[in-house]
Amino acid sequence: MIGFECSCKKGCHKAPVDNYIIESGTIKKLSSIVKNYSSVFIVCDKNTYNAAGKYAEETLKNEGKLSGILILSEKPLPNYETIGNILVHVTDTSADSDIFNYSPLPDLILAVGSGTINDSCRLVSYRLGIPYGIVGTAPSMDGYLSAGSPILFDNTKKTIKCTTPRFFIADTDIMKNAPLDMLFAGIGDMFGKYTGILDWELARDYHGDYFCQKIADDVIRVTNACLENGYKIKERCAETIGNIAEGFAVTGLGMAYTGNSRPASGAEHIVAHAWELEDINEGKTPNLHGLEVCEATRLIADMYLMLHDQTDDKHLKTLIEKYQPYFEKIEQFCSEMEIFSPVKDPERIKNSIMKALGMRDRYTILFYLNDRDLLEKYAEKAAYNLVKRL
Repeated sequence: MIGFECSCKKGCHKAPVDNYIIESGTIKKLSSIVKNYSSVFIVCDKNTYNAAGKYAEETLKNEGKLSGILILSEKPLPNYETIGNILVHVTDTSADSDIFNYSPLPDLILAVGSGTINDSCRLVSYRLGIPYGIVGTAPSMDGYLSAGSPILFDNTKKTIKCTTPRFFIADTDIMKNAPLDMLFAGIGDMFGKYTGILDWELARDYHGDYFCQKIADDVIRVTNACLENGYKIKERCAETIGNIAEGFAVTGLGMAYTGNSRPASGAEHIVAHAWELEDINEGKTPNLHGLEVCEATRLIADMYLMLHDQTDDKHLKTLIEKYQPYFEKIEQFCSEMEIFSPVKDPERIKNSIMKALGMRDRYTILFYLNDRDLLEKYAEKAAYNLVKRL
C-alpha cells in the first residue's frame, strides 16, 4: 500500500500497490518480487512472450511457482474474446473437478505486456478476487497502475473500475526494444496529459468538479520530462524510455488515488476512443491508442487556442495561457520527429468530435463549447486546421 497525505478535499490518497521498479535489468528481480506467491499464471501474447514472457516462464517454472501460461494471438483486443480466453485458461482446462469445491485458482496473475494484456488481466483479477502484477514490455500506454480497464463491449468502449496491480516491473532494457511506433505511441499518450489536466482545471472552475493540485502538478512534471527528453526516442535512449515509464506510473497512480481517470485524460482521449470504435465497427484493426491520443491532443489544443482568442473571460484566458507553451512545444516535436497521425479526413475528425461529446459524461472543453452553441463551429475549424499541418 502506497500513498500520502494531501491538502485537497480527500485529505489523503492511497493505492493497493506494493511497489513499482523502473530501471535497467529489473526483470531479474522477478523472483524476489513474487516471493510471497506460490502459484502464478502468466498471460502474454506472441510478441511479449519473446520480449519477457519466456524469461518469466522459465524463472517461475524453475522455482515451482508456475501454474500455467496463456499465449494470446498477436494484437489482441480488450474484448469478450480476450477476457473469456483468460478466464477459461486461468486454471488447468483438463484437470478433474471436485464437485464439492470451486475451481482452484492461482494466487497471482502475471500480465506480461502492455495495454490489452494489462487491461484484460486487471478485469479478470478483479472479478476472480486474486491479485495481479505486471511486467511491462513497451512504454506505450498510461494504464499500467490505474484502477480501471477500458473494455470493448456492447458496441462501445467503456472504462470498468477494477483494482490496481500489486507491482509494476518496467525494465528499460526490454521496453527500449519495443517497435518504434509503440515508443511514439507512449510519448504521444503522455502529451495528452496537457489537454487532460487543462480540461480538469476547466471542470473545476466552470463545473465545480473535484480537483487535486498535487496530483495535477506531478502529472505535468513527468510529462515535461517526456517532452524535454523525447527527441532521443529514435535512439532508444534508456533515459527517455524511463521518463515515459515514470510518466505512466505517476499518471496511473494519480488515477488510482483519485478514483477516476481525470489525471490522465480529457477530451483528447474521448476523441481517440471515438476513432478506435469507428475502426472496430468497420472491421478494421484500430491504430495504436497513443498515436491517436497525440493527434487528438493537437486537435483539442487548437480548440483551446481558438477559444483563448475569442473569449472575453479573463480567467479562462489566463488558464489557457498557462498551457499554451506546452501546445507549441508539442507541435514542434510532432513536426520534427514526424510522428504519424492516423486520421487525416477533416470531415471524419469533425464528426468524431461531435460523437465524443455523447460518449462520456465528463466535463471538458467539448461540454463548455456545446453549452454555448459553439462546438460544431470549433470542431470544423480545428479539424481543417489540423489536417493542413499533417
